[in-house]
Amino acid sequence: MNFSWLTIFIFAIIAVAVSAKSCPAGFQKTGQQCTVQRTIRGECPPGSQYKPNVNLCVYQH
Repeated sequence: MNFSWLTIFIFAIIAVAVSAKSCPAGFQKTGQQCTVQRTIRGECPPGSQYKPNVNLCVYQH
């Protein structure tokens, strides 16, 4: 039997799981969030928002 479709499906699931765990460039994984320190001027990088409870810029998925 030809199980190539099953192999491709399994690899696709693995690829989605791996890509969901990575953070954009410049951000690091902190718990379940992608975070980065605020800059000196107090602005967060594009796509992120400052969260005062963790004192970090958190990437908005």
